[in-house]
Amino acid sequence: MAKLKIGIIGCGGIANDKHMPSMAKQQDVELVAFCDIIPERAEKAAADYGVAGAKVYTDYRMLLADKSIDAVHVLTPNVSHCEITCEALEAGKHVICEKPMAANVEDAQKMMDTA
Repeated sequence: MAKLKIGIIGCGGIANDKHMPSMAKQQDVELVAFCDIIPERAEKAAADYGVAGAKVYTDYRMLLADKSIDAVHVLTPNVSHCEITCEALEAGKHVICEKPMAANVEDAQKMMDTA
């Protein structure tokens, strides 16, 4: 069975403390792309946790356009969860979104409706 190819959107604290170390230990996934508005954070994450040739982005839309990525982890500030999650779902990606899901109930409902 092919490994699940994961993209990380947001390479800050929660990504480094929880998500990336845990995912890097899994046998059935590959961390293939990293995105952060601070390029050095995405580059460091790719070097520390990514597969050989992992891609680095500063624009999450570019990561979402990559057809080889199966799923994304949305690990950005809470106020951006809705926009990024909805765009990821619309791009055909599976999504894991860090908590809280959204900044308000309307955004949470929009995310669920998009899914």
